[in-house]
Amino acid sequence: MRFFLLLPLFFSTSLFALISIAPVDIGSKPGFSGKISGSLGSKSGNTNKDDYSLGLRLQYDEGNDYLVWGTFTYSYGESEGIKNEDRTYVHLRTVHALYENDWCGELFIQSEQDEFKDINERSLAGANVRWRFFNSDNLVKGYAGLGALAEKIGYSHPLINPYENNTRLNSYIAYTRNFMATSKASYVGYYQPKFGDSSDYITAHDLELIVPIYEKLYLSMSAKYTYDSRPPLGVEKQDTMYKSALSYEF
Repeated sequence: MRFFLLLPLFFSTSLFALISIAPVDIGSKPGFSGKISGSLGSKSGNTNKDDYSLGLRLQYDEGNDYLVWGTFTYSYGESEGIKNEDRTYVHLRTVHALYENDWCGELFIQSEQDEFKDINERSLAGANVRWRFFNSDNLVKGYAGLGALAEKIGYSHPLINPYENNTRLNSYIAYTRNFMATSKASYVGYYQPKFGDSSDYITAHDLELIVPIYEKLYLSMSAKYTYDSRPPLGVEKQDTMYKSALSYEF
């Protein structure tokens, strides 16, 4: 019954493949696991619009000392026959225990392409120390991370937006709450100022709700706000997105 009640919401929303934003504790799900998510939206008549997306997450949790996870997402959209979205995102992260699960070290690499932000390729690598400052019976958890990253950005129009090589502080705070046995709400906020020029910074805020539909099938809903104090020419400083997707865990 829950599945059929949620179907109208799923098909009436602008859909996007979504991979969970919540930090993961070592030992929470030992062994190999994964999640695949996807969405398809289409409108015709007065408005002609199509949206396609796919997301994949794979994880290996050693159980005591480390875990490794990686994600891939791709989204594409057209409106009235004109492409208005084309984005690819890949992220790989390893988490190592420093002191139980309260203190962990993180290493990560990332690559993305976003035609409508003029980004031909943005590649980065970095390291963090993560502190789990709150853990209430595995129901409510709070995390803070601090580290640094190096990024290289190649734009689609380099004569207008020259290539960039930057180093940034990487800081975040995260909160996750489990409720009704298998549902979860999460928040992650990032602040990434450039070393040597704090007026050049990026912030991002993600809210996410995951609810079960049937067995290992879930509905994910999220909102994201990003702000780039110095975006490439022709690109807005602010972005707001609302997303929904179906996902299957294995």
